Amino acid sequence: MPTMRNSGWATKAKKAIGPVLVVISLSLPLVCAATAQELLSFHGRVLFVAGTTMGFAPDSGSSFEVDLTRVDQSSYQFLNNGDSVTVVGYVSRDGNKVIAVSITPDQ
Repeated sequence: MPTMRNSGWATKAKKAIGPVLVVISLSLPLVCAATAQELLSFHGRVLFVAGTTMGFAPDSGSSFEVDLTRVDQSSYQFLNNGDSVTVVGYVSRDGNKVIAVSITPDQ
C-alpha cells in the first residue's frame, strides 16, 4: 500500500500560516478596542422629552439630543423641562447625539 508524503509546498504553507495566524490574533484586541464605545457621564437639565428623544443642556457646554431607546421608559417618563439629571451614555457614531444607557434624576 503506497503512503502519502507531504510535498515541499505543503510544509512551506503550514510554516507560512502560523505567523499569519499570530498576527491576526494579536490584531483582534486592537480592532475591538478601537470600536468600543466609551461611556460618558453628563450632568445638566432636561430641555424637553419627545417620544424617545430628550433635549439636554449640560452644566457646561452646548445642548444636545439624547437618544432614549436603550433606557427603560420608567426612568424618564416623569421628567419635566428644567429637571436636573445625570445622563450616562456614549456618543453616536455620527457624533450628533448621546445614546443613553441610564438617566438618574437628582433628588
